[in-house]
Amino acid sequence: MKRVAILQTGVNNSELPAHYPDYPSMFRSLIGKAQSNPLIELISFPVLEGPFFPNIKRFDGFIITGSASGVYENKQWMKKLFSFIRVVHSERKKLAGFCFGHQAIALALGGEVVKSKKGWGAGIKKHSIYNSKEWMRPQLDKLQLIYMHQDQVVKLPSSAVLLSGDDFCPFSAFTIDDHIMSMQGHPEFSRSFVKDLIKLRAENIGYERTNAALDSLSVPHDGAVVGEWIVNFFCST
Repeated sequence: MKRVAILQTGVNNSELPAHYPDYPSMFRSLIGKAQSNPLIELISFPVLEGPFFPNIKRFDGFIITGSASGVYENKQWMKKLFSFIRVVHSERKKLAGFCFGHQAIALALGGEVVKSKKGWGAGIKKHSIYNSKEWMRPQLDKLQLIYMHQDQVVKLPSSAVLLSGDDFCPFSAFTIDDHIMSMQGHPEFSRSFVKDLIKLRAENIGYERTNAALDSLSVPHDGAVVGEWIVNFFCST
C-alpha cells in the first residue's frame, strides 16, 4: 500500500454550511471511490497552521490542496512549502497539486503565477487535452472539471509538459517526468459545495459570470475520472 500525505493549505470559508467536509476529507472521498481495493493510505498535515511537514522519506507521495490564499503572498508557511516542493522534486517523489497546489508547484519550480486580469474562472469548464500520460486512464479527449480560481499559472517550469488548457486558462494542467501531476481544477469538489461557494463570492466574481457558473453546474464533469488518474499516478512505478 502506498502512503500519501495530504498537505492541507486551506480551510473552508467560515460562511459555508458546517456540514461540508474539509479539503483532506474531500480527497479521501474522491480517492476512496476510485479504488476497488485499498491501495493508498492518506494522512493529512495542516501545513498552513504551523511548521509541521511530513518526513519525505516516510511517504511515497504527496498531495497539495486548494486554498483561498495566493502563492504570491509571501507567508512563512508558503516559503516552507516551496522548499518542501523543491526537495520532493529533487528526490523524484510523487507529487500532485490542485488549484493552489498546482500554482505552488509551478512557482516553486521556476514558473510564474499571477492574479489574472481575466477575472474568475468558476463552474464546470471543458479544457482540451494536449498530451497524455500512462496514468491518465481511462483516456479522455477533453477534460471537464469544476474550477474556482482567480490566480493562474502564466509560465510553466522549464521541465514541465503541458497536459491541458483553454483560452481562458492556457496552463490548466501539467506534468514533470513521471513524478509530478498538477491541475488547476477541483476533481474533489461536489456540485453543492462549489454552488454555495460561488454564491458567497458572487460580488467579487461578477453577477453575469456568477450566473453562467451556476448554470454550468448542470453538466457532467470528470472529477471521478481524475480520481482514478490520481490512484494510477501514485501506484505507478
